[in-house]
Amino acid sequence: MFLTLLFFFTSLSPVNVAANTDFQSFNDSIRKYKLTNPQKALDFAFEALDASYYGSSSPGLSGVYAHIGEILNERGLHAAALSYFQISLETFETIPVSERNLKKVNKPPWVLVNIANIYFSSPIKDYKKSKEYNLEAQENFLLYENEGKKQNGLNTVRGNLALIAIVNKNYDLALKYYLKTFESRKILDKKEDLLYSYSQLINIHLRTGNFFKANEFLKTADNLYETLVSEKSFDNGSYIQRNYGYIYALYGAYYQSVKEYKRAIENLNKAKLILIKFPNEIPSITTRLAECYIGLNDLSKAKEIAIENLKVNNLSPIEKKYNYKVLEKIYKSQNLNRELINIKDSIIKLAGFANTNKIIANFSKLETQILLSEKQSELNQNKIRYNTYLFIFIIGTTILFFSLVSIRINYNYQKERNIRLEAEQQVIEVELENKQIELVYKTNFIAQRNEYLEKLRGSIDKEEKDTSESKISRKIKNDINRIIGSEKVFEDFENQFNKVNPDFFKDMLSRFGKLSNTDLRLSAYIKMNQSNSQIAQITGASIRTVESQRYRLSKKLDLTKEDDLNSLIISL
Repeated sequence: MFLTLLFFFTSLSPVNVAANTDFQSFNDSIRKYKLTNPQKALDFAFEALDASYYGSSSPGLSGVYAHIGEILNERGLHAAALSYFQISLETFETIPVSERNLKKVNKPPWVLVNIANIYFSSPIKDYKKSKEYNLEAQENFLLYENEGKKQNGLNTVRGNLALIAIVNKNYDLALKYYLKTFESRKILDKKEDLLYSYSQLINIHLRTGNFFKANEFLKTADNLYETLVSEKSFDNGSYIQRNYGYIYALYGAYYQSVKEYKRAIENLNKAKLILIKFPNEIPSITTRLAECYIGLNDLSKAKEIAIENLKVNNLSPIEKKYNYKVLEKIYKSQNLNRELINIKDSIIKLAGFANTNKIIANFSKLETQILLSEKQSELNQNKIRYNTYLFIFIIGTTILFFSLVSIRINYNYQKERNIRLEAEQQVIEVELENKQIELVYKTNFIAQRNEYLEKLRGSIDKEEKDTSESKISRKIKNDINRIIGSEKVFEDFENQFNKVNPDFFKDMLSRFGKLSNTDLRLSAYIKMNQSNSQIAQITGASIRTVESQRYRLSKKLDLTKEDDLNSLIISL
């Protein structure tokens, strides 16, 4: 009877619930859609996380976190991807060695490779850190028992080290890595990897001006691809298709760099056709096409492509910037001032959200979390040992069985509750921080835009003196004045300000009585620690007007000459 009850209660424990979750099925679905339908792959991934709500660890769960990181990284969300890769490492390290798929490795090397890729390709460009993670991955790949998987992993690491060598202009070392990888892949005879090696060798030979060798590998790649396409089992959404498309994208980029735009367009269009089932690859190719058409002075075609690109969902900030720059060149050459102003606004706004210091700060925080998580991992291992001894003690102590089971259930309940409370607190803090950052960006955007429009209006004033087109100039100036004084801008600012400081206006009115909208707006800008000149720039008013508004507000608040308006409002 006792053993029956023991089996019943332990079968309900979180460890067994996690073990019964079919993570392998989830991971298979994620892999299937990761390249062709990333959003669907993410849906499967988060469905898997929902199924693991007890928080227990398993190799499959570690894989789910790694897949999410890969998808986010492809979308350019490097900081978020890095955090998911770190969770994947933490999950792996809490799994008992006996339950791991890879029993000899210290850390899952493919996750380390992905982290190395983030440090290589993200805006921070930390090549030293990327090399460190690649070398750590190499150490773990060498611990693989399966020779084929070992060589496949080592080939990927060598390819990454070659890219770092190319960045350092050490082309001989890069070629050495690529050739060693190529020889290994020929033995493994995995067709998609062979095509990727051809793209790597073509890349290095194009960079070093060895066109004969590059074209030789291109011809070999073409022959291999044609053979594979003729097979009934060929899948045009596979890595074979993707890696073959990369080759023509490389040629397109090369011909664009040497200003042979017609040949570049020919190769880019072929790459686009091959990669049609890979939505993450298409935007960068079409952006290059738009730039090539500008090089050929076909502005209408370039404009058409750039506008289509900007309609793409989840377009990365970098690709948006490139396409805005294309439109900027076109509108500038055609003297379309109104469209040019809109594009300038978009570029300024995009630049505000792509603040490099914010990215670096995120990476610094994540690195700190990585160090803390290593300590937490040690604690988790101790907890696992403790739970094992506790389980053995329960078996040997029949009298205390039910009380110990009750303690265990309560412990897991409290643990889950604390985790959820911490998660909710973190979400609230992140939302508040994001709202504050968005408010600062919105304020800076208004100021930068108004400054640009003021300069443009000054240029028009100067031009009026030299030309007779005063009617057109006045129309443009009226448009500029309307944009600067737009009530919609202030409404958007006030809505965002209320989200960050929900009780500020209420406190002002209850404490000081009736205040005008102008008084409340001025108070909001002072609360944001804006100077008189900055407030004037944002509102489109003169500094003298702002000073008058401050004086009237001080009177309404019954302040003396010794009292400081800024200190009072900021303290609210």
